[in-house]
Amino acid sequence: MTSNPFPEGLIDGFERHRLPGAGLTIDALVGGSGPPLLLLHGYPQTRVMWRAIAPALAQQYTVVVPDLRGYGRSDKPVGDAEHMTYAKRTMAQDQLATMGALGFDRFAIAGHDRGARVGYRLALDHPQVVTALALLDILPTADVWARAEADGAMRMYHWFFLAQARPLPETLIGAAPDFFLRTIVRSWAGTGFQFDTASMEDYVSCFSDPASIHASCEDYRAGWAVDRVHDEADRGVRRIAAPLLVVWSEDFSVARGEPLKTWSAWADNAEGHSVPGGHFVCEERPADVLASLQRFLARAHG
Repeated sequence: MTSNPFPEGLIDGFERHRLPGAGLTIDALVGGSGPPLLLLHGYPQTRVMWRAIAPALAQQYTVVVPDLRGYGRSDKPVGDAEHMTYAKRTMAQDQLATMGALGFDRFAIAGHDRGARVGYRLALDHPQVVTALALLDILPTADVWARAEADGAMRMYHWFFLAQARPLPETLIGAAPDFFLRTIVRSWAGTGFQFDTASMEDYVSCFSDPASIHASCEDYRAGWAVDRVHDEADRGVRRIAAPLLVVWSEDFSVARGEPLKTWSAWADNAEGHSVPGGHFVCEERPADVLASLQRFLARAHG
């Protein structure tokens, strides 16, 4: 593994800030001007996954790009027995605190993968806060677990593996974190796609921290133990009130779950489409995702 070319996790045109979360510190980048827009990354990545998109969005919006708790340069608390430390409800509270510290009490959100799960939980729990919500290549957590079957389990084996009791996954991943991360992201990406070398080194460098490995496992343990429970409690009771954009990859497993139809059952106003390629839509198809976000946010904000 080479040295990390992004030791500060910077994106061109953005400044780094240490901001309050829900009882911890969130490390975030802030850039641009205009209506506030929060960008949330996924597993097993960091905020630099937004490098190809965030600067263009910052021409129209005040863009905030944090590392989620447990990832990148944000604090990484040890998980608790009830798995609430990494529940998406708790992680959403981080984002409320961070955005509040910047003076924003209402904002738009775009999230990929785990960050999208934080985003939709925030929209369900705090509908008055979210002005627009874009979810990139996910289905609701409760739906993923409810639909799990043999073929799906083979594709989403990491959901089952990472949710096992500690220290089993931590120990196995910790033996070769570089190999583990590179193997899984390669398997989720579209055929022939090559990650930007500098971004990949940042992912590997940050993920290789034992505290980050533990935190990411706790993220998935929370998905099984509490996030799906919170979703099921809201099913048919609470809906996403903000305008919702759903974008999914043509070649990843999410497409099999009819994403727009599925999310329309959770939202009052949903639209969406697929893009070619694999799971990492912001890096595989940045121009397509950027154009979709720009159109959607322009309509949502009138």
